[in-house]
Amino acid sequence: MTTKTQEGTAIRMLAERYGEAWNRQDLDAIMDLHTDDSVFVAHAAGSPPAEGKAAVREAFAGYIATMPDINFAERALHVGDDHWVLESTMTGTVEQAIQIEGDLFGTAGARVEVRCVDVIEVRDGLVASKQTYLDSMTMQRQLGGE
Repeated sequence: MTTKTQEGTAIRMLAERYGEAWNRQDLDAIMDLHTDDSVFVAHAAGSPPAEGKAAVREAFAGYIATMPDINFAERALHVGDDHWVLESTMTGTVEQAIQIEGDLFGTAGARVEVRCVDVIEVRDGLVASKQTYLDSMTMQRQLGGE
């Protein structure tokens, strides 16, 4: 029988492995931790949800290409029985302009540092859903937007 403490520990360990993979920009390691039917939504970007492992991989590859040194510094990690919520500071150097809600911002070499919240649903020990919220107004200012 699995206890709530064991479930929480397993989720915490998954969250740590997931964060480490993102901070290495290791797309294969990130995707190894996703379900085949996983969903990703970047709420600040105004993009439609990426549904299915291939679409999620494509979306993540785009983020890594845009900010090859993307990093998420943990501010707080909240773990539940089937999810975690990560409050972090996302940093990175922009390789190319970033599209936010249809507009392009920034140029190569621009630095970004914004607060971010990820809500991650876990199923069968893997990431089933990643909902990302970030401070898009601060990001736009840092990239030269209004």
